[in-house]
Amino acid sequence: MTNTLSRLRAANPDLDIRAIDDPAFGEFGRLLTRFAPAEMIARAVALDPSVSGVAYEPSVAALEASCECNRAIAREVFGGMPVQVGWCYGQNLEMNALEYHKGIEVNICATDVVLLVGNALDIVWGDQICYDTAKVAAFFTPAGSVVEFHCWNLHYAPIHVKAGGDFMTLVYLPKGTNEPLPYTFDKVGENQLLFAVNKWLIAHPDVQGLVDDGAYAGMVGADIVLNPIG
Repeated sequence: MTNTLSRLRAANPDLDIRAIDDPAFGEFGRLLTRFAPAEMIARAVALDPSVSGVAYEPSVAALEASCECNRAIAREVFGGMPVQVGWCYGQNLEMNALEYHKGIEVNICATDVVLLVGNALDIVWGDQICYDTAKVAAFFTPAGSVVEFHCWNLHYAPIHVKAGGDFMTLVYLPKGTNEPLPYTFDKVGENQLLFAVNKWLIAHPDVQGLVDDGAYAGMVGADIVLNPIG
């Protein structure tokens, strides 16, 4: 990890990239070290997903099939709540947006990734909702890591590390999260950020595709773009 992190820092001198086991990550989540994710990573790799860009599927039957890792995460991290297992994979070097859920999220990293995270307490509420991108923190997370995001964690698609490479993370969330909303609502207050079931999203105004899809363009400051390493 040390060599890859050093190279990422050298390639991104303006981005304070830290290791996922740095105590600073405690503001956003925690590294879970008691779970053995090898079986789940092998299961995901065997499915051999391929995409240009970023793909996210909230619930994948082949990933949700019972195994010791899935049972342990559902029982010990989610306290027995109904849990879905999906994944996010592809190629991504930009932050673009940040989201939060009313509940925790667990990621199993099948590849090395950089996680860009923030704290929902830093969202400024008022007539205009805004979040300063200067408050985003970056953490290098090696393959095999199991990471829990606190419910106030702001996050979005992981960043791949190597030029020409890709990323893959398994995503555990309360059942139904990120599915399309089955109702309409007035877009006032926090509802302006509500984008899907249990998903509140704040986008960078330069990301026109998200804005066209109805995302609230509330980020101020520059979008974050990572320079990958060779």
